[in-house]
Amino acid sequence: MEKMEIIEGLLYIAGDAGLSEEQLIMHVPITKAHLEKVVGEYSRPNLTIQRHGDRYFLQTTPEMEKYIQRILNDRPSQKLSQASLEVLSIIAYNQPVSRGDIEMMRGVASDGPVSTLLGKGLIAKKNMHDERAAHFVTTGHFLQLFGLESLEALPTQKDILEQEEMDLFFESIEEE
Repeated sequence: MEKMEIIEGLLYIAGDAGLSEEQLIMHVPITKAHLEKVVGEYSRPNLTIQRHGDRYFLQTTPEMEKYIQRILNDRPSQKLSQASLEVLSIIAYNQPVSRGDIEMMRGVASDGPVSTLLGKGLIAKKNMHDERAAHFVTTGHFLQLFGLESLEALPTQKDILEQEEMDLFFESIEEE
């Protein structure tokens, strides 16, 4: 069996969790350079291998979207509430952050949103040395879900302000 076939099978079984570069190197076995080469050359109809952070994922191509969307439309909605999105953004931009810090920033209790985000695998607890309170960080699933390679790809405050200004400008044009 070719190494690429092994990688493809392992990534398929890993599903949404993906596999780290370290796991692939250890289990295939393959060198880091060869792994990058074979992943870069990967070519299958309607499948790609994407890297988000230090993890690799087997994903479908955009051309498959309409077919996949039909199946997903049959499932119940799993949207995040406004409160969960607020908590997620606080964690993403301030991690590691404690529940107390989250609640101080929001001004309200955040037990529900934190539980929701933990349950969906978007955040994880991280114990900090010499601190009693658990802290929260985003996960690889968060990166994958939002299409980010790393946390450095999150929009900056400047990017957000520029987008808000553009949105306001275009809204004012539409109102006229």
